[in-house]
Amino acid sequence: MKIRILTIPLFALLGASFFLWTGCGSSDLPGIEENDSSYERGRAHLRQGNDEEALDEFLSVTRRIIQSPQSHIEVGRLLMKLDNRRDPVAAIYHYRRFLQLSPESKEAATVEQLIVTAEREIIRKLPGEPYVEHLEALRLREENHGLKRELSDMRVRLGLPLESVGSLQPVGTATPLSPPTASPIVVPPPKPSTPRTHVVQQGDSLYAISRKFYGDSAHIDLIYNANRDVLVNKRSLKIGQKLRIPPRPAP
Repeated sequence: MKIRILTIPLFALLGASFFLWTGCGSSDLPGIEENDSSYERGRAHLRQGNDEEALDEFLSVTRRIIQSPQSHIEVGRLLMKLDNRRDPVAAIYHYRRFLQLSPESKEAATVEQLIVTAEREIIRKLPGEPYVEHLEALRLREENHGLKRELSDMRVRLGLPLESVGSLQPVGTATPLSPPTASPIVVPPPKPSTPRTHVVQQGDSLYAISRKFYGDSAHIDLIYNANRDVLVNKRSLKIGQKLRIPPRPAP
């Protein structure tokens, strides 16, 4: 009985090996931060107070996903919060990455202030005192930022437009004094908030929509509950879909 030996050409073996190598290799395609499992675990750890575990999850996101601004800002905050992993230099890097990725974010001003705080901590740890003037400049910059924020809040409480902040009368301008009156200052009641709307665009998520309208991504449940009649779940957004954006809840 003759045994027929089946021979396979060398080029066929090489082709099959190349197919298996390219087909089974891992791809490093850019992902969506909010849909990443590490990001979700990081948010869950934050809610549970597990800051170290949250830091590791958010760091994992920043290493794998380029467009991960929210993970960068969370890493920066945790690096300044955790005593055993405190690193203001690394925190500044992650804050600046957030500003590069989301320069128009409502959180941008807050992040710039966080950078100033981290810079002050670095300078304090330097030997000697050759940076007193720089520290004072940082203190004045921080104080000026706080005064501007207080002025804006006061104008809002008085019902005045924020755009007219620059039209305030300069210091030193003489004004006629008026006799004091006993009439109380009447502050106009705030206008009732009306829900806004948003048309879903390519790449939108409830996290991104929450950051756009509220300044952070902590209000996805508020948006979802206001649109249960059109949303099957929190991931069922459709391009062109019109969503109601309810007013931000009072603190």
